[in-house]
Amino acid sequence: PRSTLFPYTTLFRSSGWGNHELEIYCAAGAAAPAPCDAKNPNALQDGEGHLIIRAVRVSDEPAPTGTWTSARMKTLGLKDFQYGRMESCMKLPVGAGLWPAFWMLGTGGKWPNGGEIDIMEIIPQQEGGDGGLGPTKVESTIHGPSTAAKGLFSLAQDYSLPDGGRVDDAKPACHAYGAIWSPFMIEMYVNDWRKPFYIRTAADVPAEGRWVFNAPFYFLMNLAVGGDWPGPPDKNTPSPAEVVVDYVRVYKAAAVAGPKLSATPIKINAGGVGEKEVRVSAAAGSGFMYLGCVTGSAELVCSVDSGNALNRAVVDFSAQDTQTAKITVKRAHEQEGKDAAHRTITVTAYTVSGGESSLAIPVEER
Repeated sequence: PRSTLFPYTTLFRSSGWGNHELEIYCAAGAAAPAPCDAKNPNALQDGEGHLIIRAVRVSDEPAPTGTWTSARMKTLGLKDFQYGRMESCMKLPVGAGLWPAFWMLGTGGKWPNGGEIDIMEIIPQQEGGDGGLGPTKVESTIHGPSTAAKGLFSLAQDYSLPDGGRVDDAKPACHAYGAIWSPFMIEMYVNDWRKPFYIRTAADVPAEGRWVFNAPFYFLMNLAVGGDWPGPPDKNTPSPAEVVVDYVRVYKAAAVAGPKLSATPIKINAGGVGEKEVRVSAAAGSGFMYLGCVTGSAELVCSVDSGNALNRAVVDFSAQDTQTAKITVKRAHEQEGKDAAHRTITVTAYTVSGGESSLAIPVEER
């Protein structure tokens, strides 16, 4: 059955949301702030099982962009989520200045400290501009806090719909945009959750950043108009412009136990580097798993390389029951023998359901 998680709550405009947007967000049934119109809501159900988020140009002034109303839905205060497969099937509008998005914000503090997961957003192509996507591409991004410039990090990837597909296609009636979110890993996909196009893990966070995605988040869905990133609307921008939402669903993963890990001791050579292959075994069909490593000594640093094309910190059990990953250990500074009692690394695997298993591997001098 069609369903939605956004039946009641919207937000009003607040100084363009830091992006100098034009829209005024109107709550369903509200006549304030002006020019919101209770008789012509910007968020409604169409009687055919769809949620409609509608942006409307209500005045040609200020020229040339006009005055717009729209809606921004959220589940904050209604329902928070932590892990699972988050998916919405939507038909999106196309036009200058339009910026539909399906995303999540963390509850762990003021942005960006709580983190942001942009499952899908799209802006129009911009002549001579930066970041335009057009009607055949969407973008997925994670944002988190950082001590570097601007105070945040951003990891993003674009996806092109195959075979000339567009976000406003009539057939299929909607495209599914989703994220498989599990401890230390987020997989982004379009239409087929078995085929993610983008995977990011805790290992991808820059040195100055923090992974903040192992905490509760809430959903947002909105249709912005204008602003710094999408650019202004023009005379050809459709009004009304509509996001048609067939459903929003959250699937919880069935229990997937942590895999079996095995490896022999790692021997560091005279150059202070050691490598070892770890064997990882799990049931075929278990999906992607994140591999992290930590050392028991400040003397050592370690890294994981599974050779996976989407992300070198993951192993893929979609079709196989055995995978391998190379663990590289480097001496961070010359303290040979000083911390020998703690010279181990621990490799931990995390599954999509939160199952985990660990292996401690001794590190020895060659």
